[in-house]
Amino acid sequence: MKKEVIYFSCFSMMEPDSVELLDGNKGKVRNHTNKNIINLPEYKILTFWDKIDEIGVWNWSKKYPVKEPELEQVTDGYNWELKLRDRNGRAIYCSGYESFPRKFKDLIKELNNLFGSKIEF
Repeated sequence: MKKEVIYFSCFSMMEPDSVELLDGNKGKVRNHTNKNIINLPEYKILTFWDKIDEIGVWNWSKKYPVKEPELEQVTDGYNWELKLRDRNGRAIYCSGYESFPRKFKDLIKELNNLFGSKIEF
């Protein structure tokens, strides 16, 4: 079994918010005010992977916007980064700036469900 990776980070002008799966079914939840380590029940992790399949995250592009902008933007917008690897070794890394894949809101909802976080989008 591969080491699972669930990592998401986003920031917009404040300290980044992030969630991360740690060893032993623990999760790290960080926002601009605090950092917590929580227990993640196995069934919640398995449900998360099912939802990732449903949302179609494995088919997302590596970078959003997919085309490079003509001029480099001022970086005060919404930046995000996602790293996933499931138990079968399927992996994806993608990131974006002010641009999002379809069903991005669904991903945020599932991350918040899993980690009890309050990531906003």
